[in-house]
Amino acid sequence: MGDATKQISLAELEHYLQAHPDVFMQHPDLLETIELHSSPEGTISLAQKQQQRLREKNMQLNEQLHALLDNAHSNAALQQRVHALCLQLLDATELDSLFSILMKELQHEFSADEVALRLFYSADKKFDLPDTAANVAQLHADDQQLRSFDNLLSKQEPVCGRLTQSQKQLLFNERAEAIQSVACLPLGHEPCAGLLAIGSEDANRFHADMATDYLSFLGEVFMRVLRYHTHG
Repeated sequence: MGDATKQISLAELEHYLQAHPDVFMQHPDLLETIELHSSPEGTISLAQKQQQRLREKNMQLNEQLHALLDNAHSNAALQQRVHALCLQLLDATELDSLFSILMKELQHEFSADEVALRLFYSADKKFDLPDTAANVAQLHADDQQLRSFDNLLSKQEPVCGRLTQSQKQLLFNERAEAIQSVACLPLGHEPCAGLLAIGSEDANRFHADMATDYLSFLGEVFMRVLRYHTHG
């Protein structure tokens, strides 16, 4: 027969209680053998502590759920804004109206503080930009200033979040310091034909969790319409 008086270690006791969390409910008589001290004033019991921890975990789960729902709603709204803007771009009849619609509507629909468009050209592929007050400019495809965008351009995917100071300087000029978050998308593929950037003074306005598929689609629509107006 086993020795009923055998001593067990604290680690063994802890392991047993973890494996049998309902032991005191199954054997309530054991509670009579446990010596418990009254909780000092201002402290809470183990049961209260457990309930508190469960409430904290529930709050964390609720916060995560609300964050997921907020992102879903934000992405749905983004889809609607991009869809409406693409239709307006397709309806543009002149090059100047195309640029005007793109820049003004992006700033309005995205509540942006700044919108920038940089188009790249090579020696045999340059066209005259329409006279516009918008932040639109052309850069040679080999311009050294574009080196700071090498990583972004190589991936050919939109990015949302923070840009470096040199990147913001190229896009937003004297407004670079004020812009804290940006949605930036490359235009065209192999080679990239430009950059479109939507900037905000709010550091949390554009972030990595935002959907970018719709922005990619917007860029593709704009480039198709632009080629139509510049190449006939």
